[in-house]
Amino acid sequence: MEQNERKKRLLLMIGPLEAEVIGILNELGEATAMAIWEELTRRGRKTAYTTVLTVLSRLYTRGFINKREKVINNIRQYVYELAIPYDVKSEIIREHVDLIVKMFGKDAIKIIRDYLNEIGAK
Repeated sequence: MEQNERKKRLLLMIGPLEAEVIGILNELGEATAMAIWEELTRRGRKTAYTTVLTVLSRLYTRGFINKREKVINNIRQYVYELAIPYDVKSEIIREHVDLIVKMFGKDAIKIIRDYLNEIGAK
């Protein structure tokens, strides 16, 4: 199986905390585990720092993120970045939207449009 196809299938089985961490890395570009934990806390997600480390380890093992060592304030740390190509993101989003439209038809389109307008206003 092709690498991107495997990533796509695995991404469909992602948990809520993993999804949130991927979202943070998608927004920030790169971040340390501490920066991710701080962002989760800022968003109201009460999660232990060690849990964030575990999630990052799992995402790295599955090939969703890259990590590299970087010296920050004279401390060697890992910096994480998303490893999901744009085309894979696009396929996943399209597949989900297609499934929702198949299930709910025109109602789905209206609800998605209303939701996009709602989050665009934030």
